[in-house]
Parts: sequence; structure tokens; C-alpha cells
Amino acid sequence: MSRTQEKKQKKWFFIVIVVVSIARILMLRGLVIYPFVSAGCDDALMKNWALNIVGGNWTGPFSCYTFTKEVGFAFYLAVTYCLHLPYIIATNFLYMMAALILLYAVSHIVKQKWVLCIIYVVTLFHPIMTAFQTVQRVYRNGFATALTLLVFGSLLNLYFEITTESFLRNLIWSVLTAGSLGYLWETKSDTIWLLPFTISVLGVAAILVIRSRKIWSILPRLALLILPILGISFFSKTVDAFNLKAYGETGIAYYGPAMSILTGVKGEETLENVNLSRKTFYKLCELSPTLATTKQEVEKTMDEYDKYDTHPGDGNVENGWIGWTLLSAFDKAGYYENCQVANEFYQKLYKELSEAADNGKIELVEKSFLESYYLSTAKERKELFSTIGQIWNYVASHQEIFSSIYAVKEKDLLGSQGFEAITRGRAYYSPMKTDYYCAGWVAYPQYELKNLKVYVEDKAGNQLEQIEFYKSEDVSKRYGQVPGTEKCRFTIGWDYSGQEESPQFYIVAYNGTKQVAKKQIEEINSQDFQKEVCIGCIDGFFENNKLQENHKKAEEAVERCNKVSQIYYSIGNFLAWSGVITYIIFTIVAISQWKRKQFDTLNLWLVITGIDLSLFVLFAGVAVTHLRDCPAISYMYLSAAYPLFNFAAMLSILACIGSVFRKVRR
Repeated sequence: MSRTQEKKQKKWFFIVIVVVSIARILMLRGLVIYPFVSAGCDDALMKNWALNIVGGNWTGPFSCYTFTKEVGFAFYLAVTYCLHLPYIIATNFLYMMAALILLYAVSHIVKQKWVLCIIYVVTLFHPIMTAFQTVQRVYRNGFATALTLLVFGSLLNLYFEITTESFLRNLIWSVLTAGSLGYLWETKSDTIWLLPFTISVLGVAAILVIRSRKIWSILPRLALLILPILGISFFSKTVDAFNLKAYGETGIAYYGPAMSILTGVKGEETLENVNLSRKTFYKLCELSPTLATTKQEVEKTMDEYDKYDTHPGDGNVENGWIGWTLLSAFDKAGYYENCQVANEFYQKLYKELSEAADNGKIELVEKSFLESYYLSTAKERKELFSTIGQIWNYVASHQEIFSSIYAVKEKDLLGSQGFEAITRGRAYYSPMKTDYYCAGWVAYPQYELKNLKVYVEDKAGNQLEQIEFYKSEDVSKRYGQVPGTEKCRFTIGWDYSGQEESPQFYIVAYNGTKQVAKKQIEEINSQDFQKEVCIGCIDGFFENNKLQENHKKAEEAVERCNKVSQIYYSIGNFLAWSGVITYIIFTIVAISQWKRKQFDTLNLWLVITGIDLSLFVLFAGVAVTHLRDCPAISYMYLSAAYPLFNFAAMLSILACIGSVFRKVRR
């Protein structure tokens, strides 16, 4: 190929990449978020943490959820908010950058530009980055998918260029790998599945450096290969430093040992996926006075969580939820006042149960390595590998990966507002029963509330609806003995038939026939108890028409995204099986070439094999969780696997075709 043709090809390659990237971003216009208001230990937790980070309060006041989840996604949300970037667009843009870096990495071994374009398009438009449970939810799975691609791309670029390019260029790849891997480590707890691939690639790269460089140039490049692993330590230590400053500790020391012994007692009954039955819990309460103080709260919380597991109504909570059950119950029992109080509680609990075990009153289940990973018997091994195969088929088929519309109900209006604020995105709302809706609290310290009548009025003074107040323990707890704050919360809806395009509404109080206070709803935020007749705070004010404005755009966006999803669903199994078959053929051909000392296919084979083995480790981990704890075969938990799965399949097909053609030509 002449230089002119090569330049022309590069030009068209660049144009195609730019056009499809812009098309991908435009496709997201109107896609709405899914504000999962009730997910107190997932979406809502990340949202609250992010809002606190924006306010300079780290993750906020100490609670039972402090230290239980990684803070990486919440920090990312806070950063996108401060940069005025919509969450869905920002996450997809990050994914696009990661896909480009991965594409550049594979360009070291795949030279045809049209092939690279196909790989990029299939990776870029993957529906996992528009799906309901990954990117529409304000949670970490979509963000973690983008980071995972960034880890693979940066790491492979470092591997391919460590012996050929400048130190500065390799420093960039090393820092990118360290940053993405370390940040992912503080975003998802299952990131360990990436370590075998990471360590193997860095190890092979180290051998190449040692063999190809003079002694005085080896050490700096070897240092670059150590940096990615140090990234994990750096981010972990940084988070620990923030936790230490905010809470005085980096964790609750006795939490792990106490929870381990609680859920590790051999019960009189054997129940599937239930390590702590209610019957066993009652027995432990008899042996541990500290645990007995939480009995009432644990019973109530078990009743709440029992509805969500795979056998609702049996009175027991499965392993996937028992940790959250106990955590919530201990919090309600008052043991999460601060970090020190919580640790003292868990320390007493651990000592009492350990003493009971030492005295033979309870028997602890001891699991070997094989038992922990569901490999101790032939039956378990068969179930494990069968489940891994089930996961492979699930990922290959791309089933369930669709965008959707979750219509926020009136009861979740207030919670969804926080999600919209931190994501700078829009939610999809069900039509309200009234034209307007308002919630908050209002108090009148200078008057007895029972002597007042309070209305919502328009500017002309028309009384639209009378306000009924209910108990407000949170307000009275915060503002002490201020009169009226014990019963000052309200929610109210009203219709309006006036002619004003942007009407103003007021909360007006009357003592008999005398008007004693009138405040525009938007202005109720005063806390000056000495001077103000009316004090309070509006939590949310909504107009029905404005809430419905983005319905059409949202429906069009979901329709666009689902057309793409349907394509992947249609070709998923074909692509996956083609990848398997061609990988086997490619491996056989490659081995025959290696025997003749022809190693030009070695790097490509190593990349495909490394990705496939990494996915196997992830699938095995999900399979163990599925068998031991709770149903875990979900695209939400497997999100990072999808683009890599297709990527490896495409490389296998291309490698096989190329190897066979070369063999035929010879």
C-alpha cells in the first residue's frame, strides 16, 4: 500500500470513528434515569453520599451503612455534578473513551482499519450502557463497566509498548491502568476477578523488559509495571484517610468477626441458602445477652426482608440479605450512635458467642477452601460448572438487556428529586392526581397550631386547599423545644384553574378570621425563630404539567435504544458460538505454527485467552454466590462481562479467518 493510500485510509478511519461516536451520544438524548428511592443500601445510599460529598461532608453522618459499600461511585457522581455533566451522558462518554483506548490496544495486532471499525461499533453501541438496571439506575454497574474496559485497554497498551515506545508514553499507560484499577477497586467489591489477568500481563511484560533492555534502563520500566498494583493501595489508603478524618476510624474492627460467627453457627435445621435461621437466632439470644437486646428489632426486620427472598413467608432470610437485615436491626436498636459504640457492641457480641463456642454450647461450621468455593464434592462441582455454563448462555444471549421507563409514583416524588439533582438528569413521572403537589413542614412558634387554620392560596387570595398537619419527630428532634415543631409536617395537592401562566402560591395561616402569616411557598426556608412568625422548609414543590414535559422524548429515546438492544439479542448466541468454534480452530492452527517457530499470532492468542479466562473467573464467582447466597445471574452483576465477551468473540473470529487464509496461501 502506498503512503497516499495509507493516509486516505487513516482519514476515513478517523471520520468513521468520529461519526459513530457522535451518533452514540445523540442516541442518548431524552433517556431518563430510574430513581430507585427505596434502595436504601444501594442507589439511595450512593445518592446521599454524593450529595454529602458535594457539600464537603464526606459521606455524611455516621450510620449503619458507613464502611459497608465502596465510595468510588458516589465520588464520581459528585464530580459529574460539580462539572455540570448529566450522569448518563458522562458515563457513556467515559465508556466511549475506554472503548477507544481498548481499540488502540488491539490495533497493535489487528492492522485492517475496516476490522477495527467493526470492533469499535459493536463495542460502543452495546446496550449494557443504556440498559434499565445498569445506566438508567443511579448505581455503580454502568460506571464499573466503563472502568473495566479502561483497565483492559490501558494494561494492553502498556504491554504492547513497554519495550518499543518512550518512557513518558508508557508512564501514561501505567498511570491510566493504576488509576482505573485502583478506582474500580473502590467502586465494586468483586474487582478481584481482574487481578489474575493484570498480574499475568504485567509479569510477561516484565520478562520482555528484562530480555530486551540494557541493565541501566530496566529498572525504570519495571517500576512502571509495578505502578498499576500500587494504584489499588493508593486509592484504598486515600479512602481510609478520609474515613479516619470524618469518623475517627477506617472501619469497625469487630464487625467482620462478629458477623462471621453469627452466620457461621451450625443449626439444628438445614435450610437452603440460610446460614442464620430464626430458630438459630433465638438460641443465640439465650447465649448472648448483648444479642438479646436486639431481638425485637431483628424479628421485625426479618419480617420485612423475608418478603424479598426466593421463599417469601417461610420466616427466614437468605444469605444474600441476612447481613443487611442484621445491620438494619442493630441500627434500630441504637448501636450505631457512632463508630466506637458500634465497635463495642460487636466486640461484646463476638466475645459472648466465642465463649459459647469454646464451652461447646454452639458448634461453628468450618469450611475448607474447596467447600467455600463449592468444589468439595462431585455433586457440588457438577452444579458449579453447570451454573457457570448457565451464566455463559445468559451473557451470550443478551437476554433482558433493555432500556425501560419507570414511572415515578406520587409517593416517591420527594426521593426522586434528589436523584434528579445529583445526576442533572430527568425522571419519568406518572400523572399526579392534582395540578400541584407540595411537601415540607411549617410551624408558628408564636401561636398554638390547634387555634390556626392554614391554607394554600393563590396571589389573589383564593383558598385552594386546607393543610392538615401530622407528627414530625425529625423536626422536633432537630429544633428542640420550639413550639409547634412536634406536629408540623404536611403533604398537600391542589388544582388550579386560574389564567396565570406561572402562578405563585402561598401558605397562609389564620387565627380566627385574622391573617397572621403569609409566605410564598418558594420562600419558606427561614430558621430565625426569634423574628419570624412562620418558619419551615419545603422539601418538594411539583407542577404536574412540567413533570410530564419530557415524556415523549423519553419514550423516543427508549425506543431508539431498544432497537439496538434487539439487534444484539438477535445475534448474541451466533456471535458467542462462532467465537468458541473459531477460538478452538485458531488455537490448533497457532500451535502448529509455534512448532515451526512462527510466533506472529502469539500476542493475539494471549489477549483472547486472557480475556476468556478473566470472564471465567467472574462467572465462577457469580456462580458460587448464586448457589450459596442468593439469585445472582443478572445482567446488573455481570455488566462488565458483556462488551469483553463480544470483544473476545470478534477477535477469535478474525484471528481464525486470518490464520486459515495464511495457511491456505502457504
